Amino acid sequence: MSKSTRIFDLVHMLGGRRSRTVAEIADTLDISQRTVFRYLADLQGRHIPIYKDDHGYRLLETATLKPLNLTAEEHALLKVALDNPALRRHPTLNQRLAALELKLDAATELAEESPRALQLASIDRSGPRAEDAIEPLRIAIKRSEMVEIRYDSLSGGQHKWRRVDPWQVFERSQAWYLVGRCHIHDEPRMFRLDRISKIKGSNTTFEIPSGFTLDNFLEHSWKIFTSDGHYKVHLRFDKSLSPLILNARHHPGEAVTKRRDGSVDYKVELSSLEEIARWVVGFGGKCRVVGPGELRLATVQLARGALVERSTLKEVDPGFRTAC
Repeated sequence: MSKSTRIFDLVHMLGGRRSRTVAEIADTLDISQRTVFRYLADLQGRHIPIYKDDHGYRLLETATLKPLNLTAEEHALLKVALDNPALRRHPTLNQRLAALELKLDAATELAEESPRALQLASIDRSGPRAEDAIEPLRIAIKRSEMVEIRYDSLSGGQHKWRRVDPWQVFERSQAWYLVGRCHIHDEPRMFRLDRISKIKGSNTTFEIPSGFTLDNFLEHSWKIFTSDGHYKVHLRFDKSLSPLILNARHHPGEAVTKRRDGSVDYKVELSSLEEIARWVVGFGGKCRVVGPGELRLATVQLARGALVERSTLKEVDPGFRTAC
C-alpha cells in the first residue's frame, strides 16, 4: 500500500465519529506508531485541522465538510481540476491544493478508488517566471495593493518597470495572464506572466472598478487580445468541417448556421482580428472570410507570410516538407 493511499485512509479514519489512538491507527494501516506521528504532522502541515483529546486524534468537526454524495465521475472531475500543472508546480499553492484534495477525499463517500475516466492533458506553456509570479500577485490582489512589475514587451523589445493595479490572474489559451490598470496608459491592460521578470510590492492600495468582471472584459476577444475596434465577423466553412463547427463552441457570442449545401456560416462580433485571422489561416483554405474586408486582408497577409517562410526553409533545407 502506497503512502498516499495510507494517508487517504487515515483522513477517513480521523473524520469518523470518535477519536482514534495511535496504536489503533498503526494497527489498521499496518504501519509503525512512529510513522503514524509522521503522517499526523504531515496532515497538520497541509492545514488539515487535527486535534487530540483524551481518547486520541480526530478531525475538527466544525472545520470539515460533511460527507458528499458525489458520483465517481464527479469526484474524478474535481480531482482533475485540482491537478492543474501550472498551479501544482508552485510550492505554496501545491501545498494548499494537496490539503484541499485530502479534504475532498475525506468528505466523499467512495468505498473504493474508481478508475480515472478524465485526465488533464493540456500543454502548459507557462515557464518558471509565471510560476514565480502567481503567488505574489495573488497576495497583492487580496490586499488590493498596487505592484511594480518589470515587463518584457514584445512590440518594442524593451524591459520596463510598470505600475499596475492587479485585478485578476487567470489562465487562458495555455498560458497565465494578469489583468489590471496600467498606470502608464491609465487603462485596463493584460500582461502575460512569463514576461514578468520581477515584482515589487508597495504601500499603495486601489479599488477595482465596481463593474469589472473578467467575462465582460474578454467578451469581444477571440482568445486574449482586446481592442477598441468593433468587427462583425462572417466566416463560411467547408462542409467537411461542419462537425467541428456545429458540435463545438468556440466563442460565447457565436452564431452558427448550417447551409443547404452542408457548409456552415459562422458569425461573431470581436474587438480585434489578429487572433481569429490566425485561426482562419489554420484551416488551409477550407474557411472563407465573407467579411469584414479587414479580416480578409489580415488572413491573406498571414498566408503569404507563411508561404515565404516555407520557401525560405526549402532553400536552406531541400528536404524540408510539411507535416501531414
